[in-house]
Amino acid sequence: MGQVSWIFAAGAFTLASCGAEQAPSGSAAGSVPQGAKGTEASTGDLFTDAPQISVVNGEQAATIDISLPANIADLPAPLAEEIRERANRGTEDFVSAAEADKAEAAREGFEFRPHSLDVNWVEVGPETGRLAGYLGTYSTYTGGAHPNVGFDMLNWDREAETALVFEDFFKDVDAARNLMTDALKVELLKVKRERLESTGLSDDELMKSWVNPAFEGNDAVFEGFTIARSSEEGKAGGFVYHFAPYEVGAYAEGVYEVAVSHEAFASALKPAYKEAFAGAPFKP
Repeated sequence: MGQVSWIFAAGAFTLASCGAEQAPSGSAAGSVPQGAKGTEASTGDLFTDAPQISVVNGEQAATIDISLPANIADLPAPLAEEIRERANRGTEDFVSAAEADKAEAAREGFEFRPHSLDVNWVEVGPETGRLAGYLGTYSTYTGGAHPNVGFDMLNWDREAETALVFEDFFKDVDAARNLMTDALKVELLKVKRERLESTGLSDDELMKSWVNPAFEGNDAVFEGFTIARSSEEGKAGGFVYHFAPYEVGAYAEGVYEVAVSHEAFASALKPAYKEAFAGAPFKP
């Protein structure tokens, strides 16, 4: 996938181009997309690579690495531009914050730890058909005890050439939110039982500490999905929800990814999108 790497020093920066990697060959329906860093269950797996930081006499404030989908050059212009814009969003603020922290460290006489931002966008949705899905993973380190990770999701209507949000799919958004809440809680509880089995916590205890509060008065939680690949080629199998650490569990629990079959919300879909869904969903 194409990758560029910025190394920032206080007050100036240099841009180094890291040669584009070979694009992966086409994959069958339901196959796992390669390079989807940040989508594994364990938080530790997100940061297995050494930090991409270059320190020369302590001058560097931050590095930013941005990876885009391997086929970015072949995508429709509006979609490619949307991905590029999202990938670069916030980079200036990130560098400004790093430079401010570096200056403060110099004033106060304590060690400065260079900051890093690793942005990785990959296609995770159906490779053909009406609906497409892209996931951006943002791994950051700002000098604290551990790195952090966050997600950005882009869902795309290939026919209309436009980005889609949750409400675009449904004729009754409130009903759809209720259906999705029920389905997500069932799937999240399954994963929590596996990860936290040794704690001896009851189902009620597993849910009330993190999961239930995440859905209380928080409509934004429903936007955290990508279109799921399907066992049926050219169709979407449902939605895959991506929860970063602290969203529905403690940092040590890592990332939560749960797939919701289209069957769980089919009754609330707009007629225009009913034919776009079929088969069983696959997580990235």
